[in-house]
Amino acid sequence: MQDAIILGGGISGLTAGYLLQQKGLDVSIIEARSHPGGPITTYRENGYLHENGPNSLLLTDPWVETFITELGLDDQLLHSDPNAAKRFIVRNGRPIPAPASPFQAVTTPLFSLKAKLGFLSEPFRKKLAPPESDTESVASFVKRRMGPEFLDYAIDPFVSGIYAGDPKELILKHAFPLMYGFEQDGGSILKGALRYKKKRKAEGTSYKKESITFRDGLEILPQTIARKLGNRLWLNSSVVAINRNDKGWQVTWKQSDGVPRSEATTLKRAQASLTNFEGFAKHLIVCLPSHAIKKIAWQTDIAEQLQATPDLPYPAVHSLALGYKKEQIKHLLDGFGMLIPSKEKRNILGALFSSSLYNQRAPDEHHLLTVMIGGRRRPELAHKTENELIDLAQKDLADLIGLTGDPTFSHLTSWPQAIPQYTAAFTDWSKTLRGLEEDCPNLHFGGHSIDGIALGASILSGKKLAESL
Repeated sequence: MQDAIILGGGISGLTAGYLLQQKGLDVSIIEARSHPGGPITTYRENGYLHENGPNSLLLTDPWVETFITELGLDDQLLHSDPNAAKRFIVRNGRPIPAPASPFQAVTTPLFSLKAKLGFLSEPFRKKLAPPESDTESVASFVKRRMGPEFLDYAIDPFVSGIYAGDPKELILKHAFPLMYGFEQDGGSILKGALRYKKKRKAEGTSYKKESITFRDGLEILPQTIARKLGNRLWLNSSVVAINRNDKGWQVTWKQSDGVPRSEATTLKRAQASLTNFEGFAKHLIVCLPSHAIKKIAWQTDIAEQLQATPDLPYPAVHSLALGYKKEQIKHLLDGFGMLIPSKEKRNILGALFSSSLYNQRAPDEHHLLTVMIGGRRRPELAHKTENELIDLAQKDLADLIGLTGDPTFSHLTSWPQAIPQYTAAFTDWSKTLRGLEEDCPNLHFGGHSIDGIALGASILSGKKLAESL
């Protein structure tokens, strides 16, 4: 009888497993992929280094920084270039620096005078209280508090950059709980933000957020944790069944002989090399996407509750890395990247200026761009080929940053189910998972399907899970 079995070897499951192991508990982590860390993978070719999944880690909590030190990764740490702090938003075919302060919000050419007056009057607008506020969409909230132009040219591209989603679908309380709290606690975004900042300072919990990565790519983080877990991490393993009794949980899984199995590889291809394993544990921790949780062969009572709950939407997203000689791009690329509002009617959602943000991402005298395509905005692009996507991207980049010529490097990573959308379905989904935790005290859910989609949120989810035991 182990202390815990963890389903999912993404960063949440790995973090929880490592912390429990450090406390002397006996754990096993079951992961379907051939590598740890889920979408956190890094690609290298001819001097280019590209992140296939998350592109950086935003430090929002001092514990995450301590965790990195504990793992021995301080010498790998790369901080974002302070000269690349600008975020560009496209308006009328031109990238314009996004305002980084209330003062810039009223002086920027990104917004009209009418929009700026709407921003200045935000603190005086009426608060929407629960239960109405609990189901309000991001789009409705922003239009109500700041007006339609701020929605179109600030929040719409921001939502595309984070969720690859639609602000009309996302529920504010779930997708941006901090923003929701600002209005509820302070009566407005501005007053709530000031109150929140003052409170954090008084408590001594204020922390300057910054984006970081690692010299050898983000995948060094899950790989390091995996090495420390040793043979307690089962890769290439698919859960067959889960049963519960008075003593705990029985998990049955199949493991291939180590031949890598991608998302597109069927279980049938590896069937000849599969072996059954069984594990027994007091606690069961689940850090899987919602669609994977629903596919597991749970016992009847749990399965019925999960099947009766709507699944979360997961739009398809392409991450397209493109390398160019510096002379091929007129724009200085002096920023984090650019986001493109829906109203601009472009093929791409935006582009990160990866080689401007971090050193050693491209050869000398070259730029690396990471272009995001698809999402809820352009679902029809989900099945385009790499060459088709390069053509679409280059047409937009030629107009927006003065790109000429063909890339010296390209690499496409397609995620058919990329990012969970915290839509109205999330209300029922989270209620079901938390209800199952109450009914089954030794069952725990975490990861991006319940605890936030950001990489930092997933790490903190693993920490919370470990502490709950």
